[in-house]
Amino acid sequence: MYSDWVWLLLLAVFVWLLVLSFLIWQLRGFLKSLFPKSGERDIRKKFEEITKAVTNFKDQLGELEGKLFQLDKQSLIHIQKVELLRYNPYEDTGGDQSFSVALLDNGGTGIIVTSLHARSSTRVFAKPVIKGKAEKYQFSKEEQQVIDEAMRQKDE
Repeated sequence: MYSDWVWLLLLAVFVWLLVLSFLIWQLRGFLKSLFPKSGERDIRKKFEEITKAVTNFKDQLGELEGKLFQLDKQSLIHIQKVELLRYNPYEDTGGDQSFSVALLDNGGTGIIVTSLHARSSTRVFAKPVIKGKAEKYQFSKEEQQVIDEAMRQKDE
């Protein structure tokens, strides 16, 4: 009767020893990677190395944040809002061959290009847009519609 308990106890001790051996093996591998044989085994020096590395990473992160801020600032002046409208401005032509396209930055500044297609010719106009408004030239109702649609676009 007691022999069954002895075998069970021996098995439990054996499993426990296996678990402890595995944990010690893992710890030994970690310590080998922390303290290579070629270097000194001084924990203070290792902590100094790690502290210098963390400080270096913080400095690099600061530089990257500055560059990211500059890129974010520059991106506001690139074309971000594009809207196109095709239409038929004349009664004697068929189809929507004419168009107006607005190419605006985040603040609504850019250009609007309009192409008016008739049977005898096609005319192309480009007008500046400043903050969604006409500066020097009046906008047609189609051009104003395209600009209004472009200005409604949300930032992504």
